[in-house]
Amino acid sequence: MEVKYFGNSCFRIKGKDIVLLTNPFDSSLGIKLSGLDADLVLFSSKKDSKENSSLVKNALNRKEPFIIDEPGEYEVGGAFVLGIPFDRKNIYIITVDGMRLAFLGGISQKVTEKELEEIDGVDILFLPVGGNSVLTEKQAAYIEEKIQPKIIIPMSFKIPSLKIDFNGVDDFLKEIGSEGINPVDKLIIAKDRLPLEKEVILLNAKTN
Repeated sequence: MEVKYFGNSCFRIKGKDIVLLTNPFDSSLGIKLSGLDADLVLFSSKKDSKENSSLVKNALNRKEPFIIDEPGEYEVGGAFVLGIPFDRKNIYIITVDGMRLAFLGGISQKVTEKELEEIDGVDILFLPVGGNSVLTEKQAAYIEEKIQPKIIIPMSFKIPSLKIDFNGVDDFLKEIGSEGINPVDKLIIAKDRLPLEKEVILLNAKTN
């Protein structure tokens, strides 16, 4: 599986048989995205979907992109998705290539014990950390400590050109004792290559 980051809470997750895209956004946020073809598109809310689903024109392994913007259970192209309502947004648990991913895009409150039970045991956690409209670094640190994923991927933090008032990712990294991490352009991972101990992967945002 290959993971690339585009800023805010937008990721491209390429599995063996499916390409997923999370929360694509338009250029009004200061970054123009390209290469947004995907088989499955996840939106944290119906509002996000209504505004931005048209950005994804084509699918790669099916006739047209499949849009998920509300809670429920879904199976698309070999990927399993569980949408959980929380904080006027949706949390998604995604199973693809034998790995469990938790995508917490857009949330701004600590999850409850109920949500923690659903998320527990995930391999990769996509975690908003920039404060203001999303989790603060302390709230994010609490969640990752409770969940104990194998890989943590921070998102929704300040990057050049992005017109959202986020804090920098360094505040979160300091909070969890992971300062000095070198960012990478993409993550390539397989189930048998997951780390034995918790690891933070900081991705460079692919901006245009």
